[in-house]
Amino acid sequence: MTDVMASSVLDAPVLSVWSLIRDFGAIGDWLPGVKSCRIEGDDPGDRVGAIRRLEMGDVGLIREQLLALSDMDHAVTFSIIESALPIRNYRSTIRLFPVTDGDRTFIRWQGRFEADPDHAAAMQARMPELIYQPAFDSLAGRLSGG
Repeated sequence: MTDVMASSVLDAPVLSVWSLIRDFGAIGDWLPGVKSCRIEGDDPGDRVGAIRRLEMGDVGLIREQLLALSDMDHAVTFSIIESALPIRNYRSTIRLFPVTDGDRTFIRWQGRFEADPDHAAAMQARMPELIYQPAFDSLAGRLSGG
């Protein structure tokens, strides 16, 4: 298994950040590169088991399933169930922690996946730099009104 992780501190309280990431179907509002996002069927965006269908500008269709959502821990866990990415068994958790100095939020996005050796290192470098950190930057911009 290959592990990836990125973290950041956002200048907003946990509940403000949580209100943006809690809805599994709203990732298109803050993840750069999403052309469209919708929850399949009649599931709401906070129902464990819900499947979201993402159309990404660079990799096409990605389908992800919500595995866990905790309002107490401010955490969302999901897996990729279909994509053209050269990875398998991807599982990811985004978790928020309060930073009491200034009422800010520490955000951590961790992922784990399997990949052929020739793709593992490239994907390990790509995810934090080209997916996770741009998402944090986008969230920061939304939270600051930008």
